[in-house]
Parts: sequence; C-alpha cells; structure tokens
Amino acid sequence: MSFATALLENVLSIAEEKNAKQVTKIKIEIGDLLLINPEQLEFCFEAVSNGTIAEGAELNIEFVPPKIKCSVCGREYNEVVGVCECGGFVGVDGGKEMIIRKVEMVV
Repeated sequence: MSFATALLENVLSIAEEKNAKQVTKIKIEIGDLLLINPEQLEFCFEAVSNGTIAEGAELNIEFVPPKIKCSVCGREYNEVVGVCECGGFVGVDGGKEMIIRKVEMVV
C-alpha cells in the first residue's frame, strides 16, 4: 500500500504543477528486484486514488531488470550471480527503482 501511496503523491504533485483537472494515464517503470506484484499495485493504487483527480487513471507498468556486471572483466549477466567466471565480483546496478515515465492528464 505504501508503494501505491508514494506513487499517487508523486503523480498528484506532477498534476498540480500543470494545474490538471484529471489524470487519465500513468506509465511507470519498476525495477524487478522490488518484487512488486502488478495486480496488487493496481488494486492498491485504485484504493488510494479514490476521490482524487487520479481516480480511474490507467496504470501502465513496465518491469526493468537490473544491470549485472563483473567489476573486473565487464561481463554482463541476466541473473544475479555472486562471482564472475573470471573470479571477479559481480555488481548489481538498478533494479530497485520506480520511475514515472509519463503522466497523461486533462488540463
């Protein structure tokens, strides 16, 4: 619920800057490592946005994988591993962010 509340607060702030009357669509990117269930997020967002200008807004969610790369050889991985084949440690960049890419609104 707190994730949906934070999303709503950010969307309402953006809408307020533009003097929007209604928010119709929200496009967000969420890092895979946050382990967010899209159906639960949509349900919670619907609940917290009730009675606001974002009520009924379509939520478009895109999940983004983390960037996983060896600090020694630069090899990139698609899944989290502790140590690269070369023996170097693997770093994880991203995967825990929420980015609001687009907010469509009626002004």
